[in-house]
Amino acid sequence: MDTKKWDTAKKSLGTLGGGNHFIEIQVDESDCVWLMLHSGSRNPGKTIADFHNRIAIKLNKKMNISAANKDLAFLHSDSNEGKAYQKDMNFALAYALENRKRMMIRFKQIFAETLKKFHQTEVNFMQEINIHHNFAALEKHFGRQVWVHRKGATSALKNEMGIIPGSMGTPSYIVKGLGNPESFMSCSHGAGRIMGRGQASKTLSKEKCDKAMEGILFDRWNKISRGKKKGLFDLGEAPGAYKNIDSVIEAQLDLVKPVVKLKPLGVVKG
Repeated sequence: MDTKKWDTAKKSLGTLGGGNHFIEIQVDESDCVWLMLHSGSRNPGKTIADFHNRIAIKLNKKMNISAANKDLAFLHSDSNEGKAYQKDMNFALAYALENRKRMMIRFKQIFAETLKKFHQTEVNFMQEINIHHNFAALEKHFGRQVWVHRKGATSALKNEMGIIPGSMGTPSYIVKGLGNPESFMSCSHGAGRIMGRGQASKTLSKEKCDKAMEGILFDRWNKISRGKKKGLFDLGEAPGAYKNIDSVIEAQLDLVKPVVKLKPLGVVKG
């Protein structure tokens, strides 16, 4: 990365980012409070992916290989280019892990200080789950060493704890992996969309989105300030833009076991 991008990466470490990134206070069915956040490698991850994808496209062209899509251009894992990509991808994963770690430390501090100040309540934090999404890993499946690309997915090894978020107005789930070989021991990363951000802003109504968020503290809907959708409410992250999380969980009961169902109480979107 050039100097400007490195400076941005340094400043971005410990920040949430935009899009579907979030910080939430949630409660489970036993009235235990959970703190959850979703973020990743921020811009460095995209910069790394784009850089190496351009190299892969050029190399594939030289080898007279035509991928079905430019995003499917590949690098041989044992080549210099392939090894460079693996090194940079692992850096992005380490960055993402540290990014979430720093935010969660501060989140826990603020939460504990607030409860102590206003409710004279001491907080004891228990188990923490921190998982990656959107990455590649060399693993053994069906007797072979293969590269597993988990895009929109997370690892679900047997007894591995995972997180499957819903939307800002619907439940999220803590799950335990079943290690199903048919999915390369993976599960979904979240509920998934039924419409893009632009379509949601044009299709959904503010009134229905407000109703879907009843009882949940959030920062309301801002208006889009530029582009073709300027003036519309930004409803791209509203619950109506996402699939029904319970149906999504139901569809992958052969991949994971739901352990805890969480209801959002307060949401901060990136």
